[in-house]
Amino acid sequence: MCGSVTPVPHVIELFVAEHCPGCPDARARLREFVAHRPDVVVIERCVERESGAARRYGLFATPGIVIDGTAVLYGVPTLAQLAARCAGAAAGVDALPGDNLTR
Repeated sequence: MCGSVTPVPHVIELFVAEHCPGCPDARARLREFVAHRPDVVVIERCVERESGAARRYGLFATPGIVIDGTAVLYGVPTLAQLAARCAGAAAGVDALPGDNLTR
């Protein structure tokens, strides 16, 4: 074997807005989720400053969470939903039961 293999991280983009009452809770939930997930990277984006990225994903509300560029969830997901979406994105699954997603 030629060295160790570094797992490819999941990328979670959190889209927030200054006027969004649910965004602080979504931010806290993602912090809780990544605390034990070294394979997950979170990028926070403000829709007022990065409207192009929000349009690219077709976001229409905040908080919006994009996982691995495919799954778009709205609101404050549970830890189980985040874990399932990361696993589903890795397996190419578009939607899971109970998802609050659009793509």
